[in-house]
Amino acid sequence: MEGKVRVSSVQMHVVDNDLEANMKKAEEMAMRIHDREKDVDLILYHECCLEGGIPLDSIDEDMTRRVMEFWSNLAKKCGSHILAGRLERKPEGLYNKATVFNPQGEVIADYAKIHLFNSERDTILPGDQLSVFTINGMRIGIMICADFGFPELARKYATSGKVDVLAVSSSWAYPDDDLWDICNRARSAENACYVVSVDRVGPTCRGNVKVGRSMVCDPNGFIIANLVEKEDIYFVTDLFKSEVDDRRKEMKWLEWIRPDVYAAM
Repeated sequence: MEGKVRVSSVQMHVVDNDLEANMKKAEEMAMRIHDREKDVDLILYHECCLEGGIPLDSIDEDMTRRVMEFWSNLAKKCGSHILAGRLERKPEGLYNKATVFNPQGEVIADYAKIHLFNSERDTILPGDQLSVFTINGMRIGIMICADFGFPELARKYATSGKVDVLAVSSSWAYPDDDLWDICNRARSAENACYVVSVDRVGPTCRGNVKVGRSMVCDPNGFIIANLVEKEDIYFVTDLFKSEVDDRRKEMKWLEWIRPDVYAAM
């Protein structure tokens, strides 16, 4: 339906350093959605979803190809777009990506994480491009985890990319759970757009605990779906372009920005 996107975030338990187990769980969740829900346009999976806990130096181009084939085939099997958090080995190094596959299994958007967090800065190559795709007339911009803490990127999507939705694939951890909630609500409210996020949940082999709380915030910044800290669960929520348009007419944040003043400061 034009002007409407039915979206789902999958909050799943990950078995560290077990690609096969994570592929099996990701497929089970996608098919559960396919069998139980109607007309889901987009399913989100969290950052590095299948590759969690795998030593980075063992992620090679063969594994990259295998992961790409898995997500492509899954999109075809479940008949929905899939936004998948993944790692990609290229000759020049390793990238942290979120890639969108259409129901035919084709890549329609590919985003490399721009803002790297802590030790990622020593092991991952940063991206430098926005990535926007369209479903049913709604424009959707991609962000990954630490990107969320940079309002400049979200604002660039809202102004240059003209997005209606920010889709955020993440692996956000405690003790910054309050900041996770704030970023979801602030990025939606300040840009008068939906934010749909998906986060890993539970403890990891590296000793930290992921927040979960995959959620949807509406263009007012109100939380309208939240998976809290539950494992192997999903939501399905409808997003409407008319709600974005109405909010932007009512609250003109994007019209009132002053880049000329900021540049002169």
